[in-house]
Amino acid sequence: MTPARRYPPSEGLPHARSYAAEHGHLAVPTPTQHAGFPLGSWLLQQRRKARSGRLSAPTLQELTALDPWWNPPWPFAWQRHYHQCRAALATGEPLTPELQRWIRKQTALWEQLHPHQQALLSSIGIHPG
Repeated sequence: MTPARRYPPSEGLPHARSYAAEHGHLAVPTPTQHAGFPLGSWLLQQRRKARSGRLSAPTLQELTALDPWWNPPWPFAWQRHYHQCRAALATGEPLTPELQRWIRKQTALWEQLHPHQQALLSSIGIHPG
């Protein structure tokens, strides 16, 4: 029996850890740099690898531990809007017109959302219209 192949830890993981600790998620826009590291591009590559089954198990486990929804089954733009909305509601900031429209759309299309999307929205006080 051949021993399992060992992969070195990814150079992006320390940056992902730091970003998640600061922001509470990994819904990072592609152009995002973290301490000079292209974290957004790196995470995009990791999502592609995960979807094709090529991401190493340790990297997958760590990213999932940092943010269970780092690679959601729904469009990633939705995830970014969710985190923007969550942050604004948590801090009491006024919602931008874009986020207000986004919330209206989510409540109107509630039944078409993935059950986990519904749960995420409910957790921040957004419910069907």
